[in-house]
Amino acid sequence: MKKTGTDGAKLGAKLWTSLIIFGFFGQVAWIVENMYFNVFIDRTMPLSDNRFSSVAISVMVAASAITATAATLIGGIWSDKKGNRRRFISFGYIVWGIIIMSFSLITVDNFTALGIKSVSAATIAAIVTVVIMDCVMSYVGSTANDAAFNAWVTDNTAGPKRGVVEGVIAIMPILAMAAVFGGMDRMTQDTYLSPAGEEVTGWISGGTKIATGNWTLFYVLLGSVVTVVGIIGIFTIRDNPALRPNPSSDYRDIIYGFRKEVIKANKNLYLAYAAMGIVGIANNSFMSYLIMYAERTLEYPNGSYILPVAVIIVTSATASVVFGIFMAKMKDRRKLNLPLLGIYFIGAIGMLLASPLCFEGQTPMAAVCAAGFVLMGANLCISANLTATVRDLTPPDKTGMFQGIRMVFWVLIPMVIGPALTAIIQQFSEPSGSFDMNGNPIYNYTPYMFLIAAVIALFAAIPVILLNRAKSEEMTPFAPHVSAADGFDEQLTDDTSASSTYAEEDKNA
Repeated sequence: MKKTGTDGAKLGAKLWTSLIIFGFFGQVAWIVENMYFNVFIDRTMPLSDNRFSSVAISVMVAASAITATAATLIGGIWSDKKGNRRRFISFGYIVWGIIIMSFSLITVDNFTALGIKSVSAATIAAIVTVVIMDCVMSYVGSTANDAAFNAWVTDNTAGPKRGVVEGVIAIMPILAMAAVFGGMDRMTQDTYLSPAGEEVTGWISGGTKIATGNWTLFYVLLGSVVTVVGIIGIFTIRDNPALRPNPSSDYRDIIYGFRKEVIKANKNLYLAYAAMGIVGIANNSFMSYLIMYAERTLEYPNGSYILPVAVIIVTSATASVVFGIFMAKMKDRRKLNLPLLGIYFIGAIGMLLASPLCFEGQTPMAAVCAAGFVLMGANLCISANLTATVRDLTPPDKTGMFQGIRMVFWVLIPMVIGPALTAIIQQFSEPSGSFDMNGNPIYNYTPYMFLIAAVIALFAAIPVILLNRAKSEEMTPFAPHVSAADGFDEQLTDDTSASSTYAEEDKNA
């Protein structure tokens, strides 16, 4: 496969529209899974010892990650074999949304109604069902988003413009978080009876939970939106014209990316994978527990944690977009990764200190916002930079196949290890002073999860330094997607790329 330094064709408005819509709403669905399923278990399915909720969450996250990785490995090869990303994305999003809506039926009361008389047994049955359904959702979502959509983005972007695209894609998770937090979080708030005997919405120190939030409406609304986006995609999203069925793609090639000769031939690609995997472990040591941590440990009740989250989102997202533009103009953007890791470390230590370790009572929001901006800003910039590098170095004829390998480092390893580390230290946490509906104490989440993130992030310096030492010619991006009919051995010219097709259609519209 030849490589090229071409800038690629102009990215048209129609391509940008598809990229933003599916990128954003895909992340909305992932926010529901990665953050709100955790809250769902913590708030509506309390175990006798609330500290074990972190263990249940860790198991769920790990099971979901394993399923998502398997789905992406299979889905990537499947979409390569069929030479079609569009159908996988559109119909996948439709089913994805329906599955999200089905979570509204999973409640402890419903299992009690089915004949499970013990509240403890009904709670365990509900948690197990959530874990199983989360795996089903992960399989569908990963096939549609992680396998097909990510391969579609790689097919349709090339050259320095990838930096701008990755800068935009990198902020999608945090923009989705802002949308869900700002528009939907209130529905998930519990009702407590305060020590003074007043009913309050959201956690309160010394209070007793008397009712859970409106999770039915939450799941139905978000699921229906994802389904509608999938329906829209049937008519709007288009594949790269050069994409063709690849009959040589075989399911036995699931292990393709794990072969010694493949790793050796693409060593820099795997260094970028490793760096992102380590940063992912650091991220997942706190992301799965962030809402409960902000509400109880930092003492931001009644959904007031939305304010610092909004500030952090806006500032870090802005930094990421600016960084994406800056990155697109750099000849050698890999040199930015090491300083960004240092900034990430500083941000994680800042979040550790912006906690009850240094402040009594409610932690000042200004301290959390400042530290959170540094941490999340660095995280988004690292993600954009490394993802662009991965796309540059991914062989176009194996784009779908490599999405599964990407998932091993982006999802499987981080989501199995990161939450488990925090679940271990969570067993030594302190009670929050409040009680669940069964009279059991509710525990805080420990700020030491940010110390875990800081220490782990330091290890990412090893693959980053090795990547920096690679010769420049080894880092030259592959050409855009080429036709299977040509044997994947000839460079695709700019005037046949999908991006130029979109741009031409925009001009003629």
